[in-house]
Amino acid sequence: MPLRCVSSEGDELSFEHNANSWADLRERNSRDRHLKFACCDAGVILKTSSLGTRYFAHKARRGCDIAPETQEHLRAKTIICKALKEAGWVATPEYRMMDAEGACIADVLGQRAAGSSKGIAFEVQWSPQLAETTRARTARYTEHGLRSLWLMKRPMPLNSKEVPVARLVACGEGFDVYIPNEALVRGAEYLNIKELADLAASWRRCGTLAEFTRGVVEGRFRFGLAKDFEIHVTVAGVANWCYSCGAEKQPATSIVLALGYLNPDFPDILIEIHELGEVEGSLAERILESINKRLPRIGGYTLAQRKAKASQVTYLANVCTCGAFLSRSYIPYRSQEDRTLLEFDLKTTAEEVAPFYKSLDRWCFIDRENPPLKATIGMHGFPANTFLPLSTSGSSTDAPLRKVRYVGYSD
Repeated sequence: MPLRCVSSEGDELSFEHNANSWADLRERNSRDRHLKFACCDAGVILKTSSLGTRYFAHKARRGCDIAPETQEHLRAKTIICKALKEAGWVATPEYRMMDAEGACIADVLGQRAAGSSKGIAFEVQWSPQLAETTRARTARYTEHGLRSLWLMKRPMPLNSKEVPVARLVACGEGFDVYIPNEALVRGAEYLNIKELADLAASWRRCGTLAEFTRGVVEGRFRFGLAKDFEIHVTVAGVANWCYSCGAEKQPATSIVLALGYLNPDFPDILIEIHELGEVEGSLAERILESINKRLPRIGGYTLAQRKAKASQVTYLANVCTCGAFLSRSYIPYRSQEDRTLLEFDLKTTAEEVAPFYKSLDRWCFIDRENPPLKATIGMHGFPANTFLPLSTSGSSTDAPLRKVRYVGYSD
């Protein structure tokens, strides 16, 4: 069920026709028989599927090696071609290449300009396919100098730089595209079949197929952390008082690093204050410096290394302006009582972030207008407890501070 055939005038593309021009082309072909296929000498007839997709069909197969396609497959190819054209790219459906193994046909070849030596082979796979077959076909496209993108009903493998795969889900008259979320990237081997397929639990929607295709050619579908990016740092704190001077204060309790719009599918990183003192590297130093420039006038504390008398353990602690430091035993775990004390941005790199979080690389889709919901992961890779968003809503900095009960024993 091709979208392309040829005549003496060049390629004839079904997706470029409306109802009237399609009827005119059908009438002309019935009269002149001027349309042919590149794959064989069979006659061409013009059809419209039940999904409304216009396509060319073989009048008689005569041993043609082109396999029949489902209507969903045909519809997806048409959407990709139209999206490429709208993005200013050249779309060539059923693009045929020859190599030592014979014919190699891409569902849709997208190129920035006609005749370009580079491009993207878009492959729609509606029926099941072994991962080995997917990798082998991808390798053939690579040998032809093409990048590839697989859009599958049942995607395998889930997370590979060499074989980009996204999930295609029928929706109305078109399709939505999904990629694995943090839960699936990090825990696929522990999920059962039902959990793997669960869109809400394991997948992140990246818009319609047309929107996703345009994002791909705009460079918004990419693998791994960006090389350079900006992080948003949120420092949370809680109401307390200094045991020495008795002043009401707001010690810092935790830090959340959001990795910015260039890394939308990577989780936020939660760091407890004492953990920040255990992280080596320039980013930890810059975060600490930035906090200490702002925290004294807001919370009444600075952060500094202190040694507990009883345990002789040195760790990063809140130090009051009077000189007394707040032991870890007096600071509760992150909770709904926390409020945002500070927010600021820092430019960084993937290398600088590495000491905070051992990320698992994955494919990301950048969409600033519709950013995905994010998981929050502890510095050591464990999911952080979910609480109300850290914000100042409902409690201004001028409001009376809520006291925090003493917990545990002082170090």
